[in-house]
Amino acid sequence: MAKQAGNAEREKADRRRKRSWDFSQLVIGPWMKRKFDFSCDDFEPANIEGPVIVAINHTCAYDPILVGIAFRHKPLTFIASEHLLRMKTWGPVLDRHFRLIPHQKGAKSSRTALVAMKRIKRGESIFLAAEGEQTWNGLSLPVMPYTGKMVKGSGATLVTYMIEGGYLSAPRWSMETRKGKTYGHAVNVYSPDTLKDMTDEEVEAAIAKDLWFDTWEWQKSQPGGPINFRCKNGNAEGIERAVFTCPECGAFGTVRSSGDSISCGCGFKIRLADTGFFEPSEPVETIADWEKLDREALTAKMKDILENGSSEETEIFADDNVTLIRIGEDHAEEEAAHGRLALIYKEGNFALTIGEHESGVPDISNMTMVLAARVVFSDKSGYYEIRSEKSSKTNLRKYVIARDLLKGIVKE
Repeated sequence: MAKQAGNAEREKADRRRKRSWDFSQLVIGPWMKRKFDFSCDDFEPANIEGPVIVAINHTCAYDPILVGIAFRHKPLTFIASEHLLRMKTWGPVLDRHFRLIPHQKGAKSSRTALVAMKRIKRGESIFLAAEGEQTWNGLSLPVMPYTGKMVKGSGATLVTYMIEGGYLSAPRWSMETRKGKTYGHAVNVYSPDTLKDMTDEEVEAAIAKDLWFDTWEWQKSQPGGPINFRCKNGNAEGIERAVFTCPECGAFGTVRSSGDSISCGCGFKIRLADTGFFEPSEPVETIADWEKLDREALTAKMKDILENGSSEETEIFADDNVTLIRIGEDHAEEEAAHGRLALIYKEGNFALTIGEHESGVPDISNMTMVLAARVVFSDKSGYYEIRSEKSSKTNLRKYVIARDLLKGIVKE
């Protein structure tokens, strides 16, 4: 009886999901096509027999909707960051109508893969942002662990799908979207039989190769010149959420955006053009160049501290008015600390402190960004989210970069 009741409830949920998908295609689809000037090739996924896994390059927060337009005749189940389910208004609505598969960023992804495989076995097609998060700098990210194992073991057809122009239409660090041009197209289709003959590593390598995308080379290759993506209130607004080192004086956390301009108190000033390139093109031409500068400067700083560290506590950088949330079962939230967030060096180790809470950087097993104003991580004491005000320009990403760089430095 319990099994029958469970099947009946699942069938009811499937019908609701199908109605919601059809409704979104009628209402949301046309609006999004106009908003992003989105077009796609004539690839028809409905002709593929059985479930598919659609692996995409993750360019912006709107990728699921854009890909959904292209796959309108093949309803997709979305693997989505579990923070969406913690949104008080939209979380329950999205889950009820689209039955999301939650992925806990900042934690191991094997559980997500297992849930996705079960849903595929039931005939569902899956949308997969193979990189795990949106690009910050216009370049593709590495493919998530367990992706090859999930794809290969699912028995589904793999479709690699490319989104072009998404990053410049809605940069992750930006306060607003911008008018421009986006385009979607299938790159390759891998049948279940083809996937069986590949190793997990070969599947991941194929996905990475198909979905590698360099926004800046793409812009330079446009036949009529780079495409303009104009933001109503200024192209540069919010860019300090992505970059943090002044190219002129080398200070951390001193760059500020206003309209199209980025400046520092030392006198440095640069403009972000509609094409996404900086003017002038020196000392940095793209945000990818600037991120490289950030990483080099921070690596040098931390190496110097480790090699010549003093017995006194040293603060590398800090931000005020930040909240630490402890995340429990069923997406429950509890405030653990509030106040000044800092990366410090003391007693031979680096640590993150916020209020009375302290996490040693070596104890952080996973750490990643959620949207542009939240960081999630795991340590020995639990699963946490660091959260700044939604409208603030606080750069939380530098803490993630610092943690990643320290892992590499320690291995040297």
